[in-house]
Amino acid sequence: MAENKPTGKIFEIGEKLSLAGLHMNLYFKNRNWHAECVALKERELTDLKKWLPYVQDGALMLKIPTEESPVVLEHFPQLPTAVRWLETADSLILENGQWWPRLYSYETLRNLVITRFRDLDISLDAYVIGANHMGRVAAAVTALLGFSRIHLVDEDMNKLAKEAEVLRRYLFGVKIETIPAQALTVQERPGSLMLNTLKLQDDSAVLGDLSYFNFMKTGGVVVDFSECTMHNRLLEEAQRADLKTLSGLEVQAHLDASILMKLFPGEYITYEDYFESFSDNLQGLKNSSSV
Repeated sequence: MAENKPTGKIFEIGEKLSLAGLHMNLYFKNRNWHAECVALKERELTDLKKWLPYVQDGALMLKIPTEESPVVLEHFPQLPTAVRWLETADSLILENGQWWPRLYSYETLRNLVITRFRDLDISLDAYVIGANHMGRVAAAVTALLGFSRIHLVDEDMNKLAKEAEVLRRYLFGVKIETIPAQALTVQERPGSLMLNTLKLQDDSAVLGDLSYFNFMKTGGVVVDFSECTMHNRLLEEAQRADLKTLSGLEVQAHLDASILMKLFPGEYITYEDYFESFSDNLQGLKNSSSV
């Protein structure tokens, strides 16, 4: 009798797959699975309801860029709690013929920080870099971890005001403060956790201000999940400042492994194996994605 292998399609919007999508396909191939990650070309999320039924056959999941959440969620009146109050989703899951918005990054980021940094001092402050949808997720995670004061940092004061309003609406008992990026270096309240959601160029003024880390207590934690990489200048500067770090590659690997565990509950999948595979093949995947 032939062994049943996992099957199904995980979709991404775009002309080509992300590094995460490319690695998923490599992971499936190495396990002789029949599942695949597929790029949906020439598709717009604004027309989601028009084309979604036509890709439903064999579908498991559609990944959503979090910044596109508003145009997606308007089609779904019933939302999970975290998706509803953060007004953010990172995926649609097909269950019993119905598509449901999900926010897996929220749960993954929380669990990863708890597991890796058990001695995190939540009596100090938390800093979230980026007034955007992933910044909302990061701020909600810090509140869930027990932080009572969160500083939201960005160059755009209008975005800061908007995001602070959303967060204050639901994070009761948590003080949300907004800080223009250029004022970061003069902050006097020490932080034990910083989460960055902004992809920063090496010559970025924000990166220059962040790299001083004078607002962070020695031994604090810096999480940079702005890009799928093990190393960048922000993480390197954090390590030089005696801060603990968590890279975007580690966060992405844990997120992907968590999703696959949910999609294929009968399969043996571990975070450690998935991260090792992703890390070992990262450069090759980068080279193939640039072709």
